[in-house]
Amino acid sequence: MASGLAITALFALLYAVVFVIGVWFLPSSLFGLLLMIGFTLLIILFQYGISPLIVGWLYSIDWIPYEEFARQYPHLADSLDKVVAVNGIKVPRLGIIHDLNPNAFTFGWSKNSARVVITDGILEYLNEKEQNAVFSHELGHVVHSDFIIMTIVFAIPLVLLTVARWAYYAGWYSGRRRSSDDEGNLLGLILIAVAVLAYISYYLGYLISLIVSRIREYYADEHSAEVLEDPNALATGLVKIAYGLLMDANNGQVKERNRSRVRALRGLGIFDPNAAKGLGIISVSSTKVLSMEAIQAAAAWDLFNPWAKYYQFRSTHPLPAKRIMRLNAQCEFYGVKPTIDFSNARKIKEAQAGKSMWDEFLSDVIVKTLPALTFIALIGLSIPWVISIITFSTLPIQYTRNIIFMWAVGFYIIGFLSIVKTRFMYKSGFEAKKVVDLVTQVKVSPVRCIPTVVEGVVVGKGVPGYYFSEDMIFQDDTGLMYIDYRFGIGIVDMIFSLRTVRRLIGKR
Repeated sequence: MASGLAITALFALLYAVVFVIGVWFLPSSLFGLLLMIGFTLLIILFQYGISPLIVGWLYSIDWIPYEEFARQYPHLADSLDKVVAVNGIKVPRLGIIHDLNPNAFTFGWSKNSARVVITDGILEYLNEKEQNAVFSHELGHVVHSDFIIMTIVFAIPLVLLTVARWAYYAGWYSGRRRSSDDEGNLLGLILIAVAVLAYISYYLGYLISLIVSRIREYYADEHSAEVLEDPNALATGLVKIAYGLLMDANNGQVKERNRSRVRALRGLGIFDPNAAKGLGIISVSSTKVLSMEAIQAAAAWDLFNPWAKYYQFRSTHPLPAKRIMRLNAQCEFYGVKPTIDFSNARKIKEAQAGKSMWDEFLSDVIVKTLPALTFIALIGLSIPWVISIITFSTLPIQYTRNIIFMWAVGFYIIGFLSIVKTRFMYKSGFEAKKVVDLVTQVKVSPVRCIPTVVEGVVVGKGVPGYYFSEDMIFQDDTGLMYIDYRFGIGIVDMIFSLRTVRRLIGKR
């Protein structure tokens, strides 16, 4: 949904300030805990109240009166009228973002004060039925009051985090103030234990919140199918949303050309579900056709690559292939045949990556985490030395020298492993490819990357309409791709988003 990283960071900063004030000025008692929970709930309510206003400020949205919207987009207005009449809600405020990154979102306080926004890309690249399906999906969030539900759901982990931090600092100060009192030391240990349990509960609560969010997405998908009485429109729209395929049928060559690409058995680490927010293209007019094999090859990553499970575990949205399969299961109820077929996805996966991909996944994880694991091991080996300093115990001077030597060697090893990791991830030997060559690969990951050169045009921002989006959407003659720009320093990324991104849009 629309409340992105900027809003999250803003309220995280506010929460941190309030919490620090609470730690220093409030008592480390149950009363202090209740006050901190109260502050947390007030911040959540404040965020709920002001977030729609902030979204309207951070995004360049052209608000359109209902009458003008109905005149320009009568097919969307028909679905809107149907949803409003059936559910007895007020007409949402309607907006357009003039960006060719196809996307749509909704935000607001309740079902009667909602805003629904679509981009020019939705109107440019999706046919009318698919536009209706995406629009009805967003209306599903409105009808289901997901604004309120998800605010409550994500508030619970934040309260648990408040308890964890209060218990940690209360235990720390309790131990310092009553270091000579056995009862005080015991209380400090109990509070630290409470902090650990609360931190674990916070993390589990956050993961459960993500599960709830994914379920709400399924419900919105079902609403779209119900409004159109056909799940296929959203299914083909989701294919475009996720996989970015633009097939040119000139001279009837598209199908055979893409079959050869699917069989190419080459990989590139390009798919990041957390970043790939743009919609892709499969067919946009009567001169474009759909390659089912390309779709199945793209979906095979979702269905069979272990990295897909990892990303879904941390995502607010289900994997696109999972959503499409669920929509296909609804087709029988509406008496239609599924348009998207994944029956050959496993064969395509096995042709590219073999029977199992878990061995490569484990090797990827080892390469990605080995420098960090080495650092953690150094910390673990240093714990006795740290405890001796805290407790004013006496250790042989040779032990301290060994610790210093161990860390010196450890940093050398970490540096070496970081170089190995970088060389493994970013290889040389760039090859010219098309978007369709890239999104139809199964044997890829954030670690297992293959360099490439793609020629095309920047058509929009990665987050359409967002003033501070440093990412971009790139298009060639076969599809769209999300460009995740990272300099590594936040202020530089922000300057790039404000000064450079707009100038790059439309350039080749």
